[in-house]
Amino acid sequence: MSLDNQFKIGNIVTFKTHPLLYDRYIKGDGKLVPPFMVVIEVFFEDEKKKVVDTSNGKTIAERIKYTCIFFDDNKNEFKELIVYESMLMDFTKFYISKMDGNTVEDPEYKSLIDEVSGYKNPSYKYGNIIYFKTKKLEILKKRSSVKTEIKKEKGKPVEEKKETIQYVVNYSTPEFVLCGYKEELGEDLFYPNGEKKKIVAKVLYKVKWFNSNQMKFSEQYLPKKCFIDVQPFSTLVAHNLKPKTEKPSEESL
Repeated sequence: MSLDNQFKIGNIVTFKTHPLLYDRYIKGDGKLVPPFMVVIEVFFEDEKKKVVDTSNGKTIAERIKYTCIFFDDNKNEFKELIVYESMLMDFTKFYISKMDGNTVEDPEYKSLIDEVSGYKNPSYKYGNIIYFKTKKLEILKKRSSVKTEIKKEKGKPVEEKKETIQYVVNYSTPEFVLCGYKEELGEDLFYPNGEKKKIVAKVLYKVKWFNSNQMKFSEQYLPKKCFIDVQPFSTLVAHNLKPKTEKPSEESL
């Protein structure tokens, strides 16, 4: 029987314990929060895969699993993990709070979820700057902490609670420079009976970035669907300036 995968190559997911699936703010240690990840491969186990423990009838595994990738900002490198489908949640289920501005009165306002959902695959242009598609989600997640202060009023101690909202930017990524392109042949995609074995990315981009942990420049091939080429945060000067078309002078004609 053919299996249908819930997530596709390039989808943004997270481990289902992520606190922003259940509340608007992270509470507690931000280092314990799992990262936003991008699906880079889908694997289908064959029917021989043991998913139920026959001794007690309990489910112990699944037939669909995913290879996901995230950026470890401590080591300044990408890391992969393999995880079963039921352990993941789609990023569109997240609560993302806006820290400033009035979303009701601003007709130009677009929620972060809508913005990220509208991401397009990047085009290949050697030397252009591109961005890992989880960048904005990681930078804009927020943590709430409550501090209790004791003040004296009329000689009596009175507790006063103050809430502080801060950004939690772990797993945020640097910018990347495009420096290579290749297409995958896609071998061993089916089982002998014709059923799907795995789904892989067809096009890979090589990117280069400065690895501050190792004090060197790193390179890696990753599926193009991991990236976007629209700048997620505006800057004084745009990262990828379009060349100006100048009219030829009379002397050059």
